[in-house]
Amino acid sequence: MKYSYQIIEGTEIQPDELKIARAKSLALAIQQHSYCIEGTLVCRRRTDNSEVILVTLDIEIPQYPANGIQVYEDVAIICSESDNNFPEVYALREDFEQSLPHTNLCAFEHPIALCVTEQSFTEAKLKLTEFEFIGYIRNWFTLTSLDKLHQEDQPLEPFFIPKGYVMLTHLYDPEKYTHLNRIGETNLYELSNEPSGHSSFHLFGFKSDPQTHGFIRRQPKVLSDIGEIIQIDGIAFPVVLRRILNARFKEFLQNQSLIKRKLAFHCCIPVKRHTNDADPCSWEYLFFLTEASILDLGEKSGCLSQIDGLIVPIIIGDFEQEVIDNIPIELYSSILDYNPSTSALFNNIKKNDDAFVLIGAGALGSQVFDHFVRMGFGTWTIIDHDNLYPHNLAKHSLDRKSVGYNKAIKVSEKANELHRMEIASPIDSDFLTIKKDDSVITKLQDAKAIIDMSTSIAVARTLARDYNDTIKTPRISSFLNPDGTDLVVLAEDKRRKFRLDFLELQYYRCLFHDESLHDHLKYDDSLKLRYNRNSCREITNRINKTDVALNASICTKSLKSIIENGEPTISIWRTDKTTFEVRKYSFEPTKWIRKDVGEWTIHFDLWLLDRMNSFRYSKLPNETGGILIGSYDLSRKVIYVCDTLFAPADSKENRSTFERGAEGLLTEYNKYLKVVDNQLCYLGEWHSHPQGFSTEPSTDDFNLYDYLYKRMSRQGSPVLMGILGDDDCNLIFRPCPT
Repeated sequence: MKYSYQIIEGTEIQPDELKIARAKSLALAIQQHSYCIEGTLVCRRRTDNSEVILVTLDIEIPQYPANGIQVYEDVAIICSESDNNFPEVYALREDFEQSLPHTNLCAFEHPIALCVTEQSFTEAKLKLTEFEFIGYIRNWFTLTSLDKLHQEDQPLEPFFIPKGYVMLTHLYDPEKYTHLNRIGETNLYELSNEPSGHSSFHLFGFKSDPQTHGFIRRQPKVLSDIGEIIQIDGIAFPVVLRRILNARFKEFLQNQSLIKRKLAFHCCIPVKRHTNDADPCSWEYLFFLTEASILDLGEKSGCLSQIDGLIVPIIIGDFEQEVIDNIPIELYSSILDYNPSTSALFNNIKKNDDAFVLIGAGALGSQVFDHFVRMGFGTWTIIDHDNLYPHNLAKHSLDRKSVGYNKAIKVSEKANELHRMEIASPIDSDFLTIKKDDSVITKLQDAKAIIDMSTSIAVARTLARDYNDTIKTPRISSFLNPDGTDLVVLAEDKRRKFRLDFLELQYYRCLFHDESLHDHLKYDDSLKLRYNRNSCREITNRINKTDVALNASICTKSLKSIIENGEPTISIWRTDKTTFEVRKYSFEPTKWIRKDVGEWTIHFDLWLLDRMNSFRYSKLPNETGGILIGSYDLSRKVIYVCDTLFAPADSKENRSTFERGAEGLLTEYNKYLKVVDNQLCYLGEWHSHPQGFSTEPSTDDFNLYDYLYKRMSRQGSPVLMGILGDDDCNLIFRPCPT
């Protein structure tokens, strides 16, 4: 095996004289490997003490191999003393094809350095065997012979190894920008139309002829090195550049600051995956930075001169090709700037361009919004009238620079600055004061979902009831329990068959019927923190930031799923305070029936009706009953009936009469109120009639209702009586005097 490459030269030694452990193991494996040709093993030690192993491999290839791969391939494997990376692998054949995918850049054209694995050496070395490594090398040749080494779904390889990167915006136009400015002390630059005071270059942009992907064998040092690779209408790039400089000679003379600024060149290259492809499958954006200015090139070419600080032309000259060819260059590649498309890609989700309205940009709302923004999910209208105060910094997504400013405005500014485009627009107002504004109604109508994180029942009820005929957008409400360990999400279905106000009432009822949630709304008053601002009502809860952050992440995932599937939801996520495990409680939303009485509307939960019917059947042939529990809205004249407490043990249940008892009922009712934090209340009584009888009220029923009405109407509270029969529940209701 006779090759004169300098990189493999060294003193020939026997395999048992190898000193580097990995080289020893490789030599031993080669001697035992059935696909390493016997008698071809050669070992050498270089002057830097690295060790070289030469061997001929038997390669499995098809009948008509691609890329010139042969059955027998000579390779060199170089092991370093440090053993801090994979051994270097070289294909030695002098006619081995250049510019193949997955080859490494070198300062020489041959031998060809192979990239035989994409694994990290620090991870692979823990279990990598020498037999496996030989297999990697053979696999490289086999896949290359099949033209399958670079997969169809794999990104195309870059043309060069860049020194750094230039950020491209999502609306990048190569002819739009004239300057390249360095960011900080990094090798990262951004495009601009104005020079900065820090490492600024004047930029010339070009669009080149199409290329097929693959590495260039030598890293370009001067501009002429890229002449064969980058061409414009078949003309080498340095030649095109000279023509442009000479054509714009007078223009440059009129801009003395430009003519002294360092030059950078930008090439936009259409890249094909295969030579015969009709169209490019991607675009490569390359930037070449120089230390030369137009003045430097002009002085070396003899066409420009400085006299007393003034730049003047020399009449007989122009820019010389040799000077341009020898401009030293550094290569920079492009990197996409952060934008909604890339953020969706990096978050492994499908980009969403739908419009959303978020009401409430507090601790939870701001963090959920921040998650959506960083995922490239949606465009947003943020409504909140509150300002950011120092105590908010403990849990809010905003920082100290926003203290004293409106939350909606600042979270929107933060989002828009992050993406360098407008994805959020703020409304600095209390939603309840602008709910009838045409512009607000239009925003709500155009939204994919309305997300309420205001923690205001008044806002939730407004969203649920006040736009039924005009706004079909589904509403979602989310909030934390008082100590921040539980997250609640209530979501309407996309057709709004399960309205938010109904879901809220069912949520309260579910708390009482699941004993593990009886402490859900419990709160320790000692954890309330008063701050002297405007009134005695100004209280903030001492909730841990980690609880808000955890629940904000869960909330974001939940909202995204709800938005995509459109299902109604009543869900609670609870974090265990000791183990930090998260448990999800899900409750099935149920339908309601409606009864109109004058100006009042009564909504009755069908779940409750089924429960009452089951209890009635269990007591037949006797009558039975209980108390009705729910809520009412005096301003809208609405009553919600969602639950009952059944007749206690001391009740008198007979075939034709029922007299509710009182034993333990008040205790159970007060327990109910405590569990739901007084969000539900007593609404009246119900009782059953025997089988085969109507649900029309008897004289005794009217007398009982009059008794209840007189006492409750004095307090301004509505009162109901329900009579349950075989087929229906007759609701008796008389509005309170105004």
